[in-house]
Amino acid sequence: MESSSNKKSFNVLIIVYFAIAFLDIISEYLLYQPLIIFSRITSILILMGLYTMKSKVRYPIFYSILFFLLLSNIFFSINNSNIFFFGIITFIIQRILVIYLILKLHPEKNYLQILLATFPFLLVFFYLISVTHEISDMNLNILILQSLLISFLGGISLTSYLKYNTREHSWLLISTLLMIGLRFIVFIEKYYLTEDLFNVFRPISVLLNAFAFFTFYKFVIAAEKAKKHTLKLKQQ
Repeated sequence: MESSSNKKSFNVLIIVYFAIAFLDIISEYLLYQPLIIFSRITSILILMGLYTMKSKVRYPIFYSILFFLLLSNIFFSINNSNIFFFGIITFIIQRILVIYLILKLHPEKNYLQILLATFPFLLVFFYLISVTHEISDMNLNILILQSLLISFLGGISLTSYLKYNTREHSWLLISTLLMIGLRFIVFIEKYYLTEDLFNVFRPISVLLNAFAFFTFYKFVIAAEKAKKHTLKLKQQ
């Protein structure tokens, strides 16, 4: 009975998570700041709750990833250049922690394959940077660092999927492709879009972000189960 109740609460949380994501899309379209901040904080707290209910391991680093994601969401929601810079810093830290957790769950020793898989992503992002005008030196360095991190994440995900093709690696690849799509849209939005198109693309980036981190959560849960199963087989 308790298990059934927990399952029901878990399913309700998932519904609420995507309802909040839909609310975030509406608030972005309407540019209503209080609702934007509320929806972004709430969605991260719900993801923390889902992970706490489902995970048997409860890695502190996953909570750290969500914490820095929460901070970056808040900073990016505030229309202030100084605060926006802190948002970029927390976002970069969050990306580094994501890569660390992936390598912790699935240590990959063949870094040559990862570097080869990273190259196509780097090519795309570096091409976009090279054809973009009026980028300050600071923004250029930040763009390069962000491109390196997301490309390396893409390389890890693609290599893992091609080598193993298991459920957790499928979730990881989906999550990474959504993150890459999000990075691409944010880049285009910042440097190429007019104000009229900005209101159209912003809700799309919100949707990609919601699905990207939900699928990343699914990857972590699946990877934890697979790692636990592997350890049991080794002990037998």
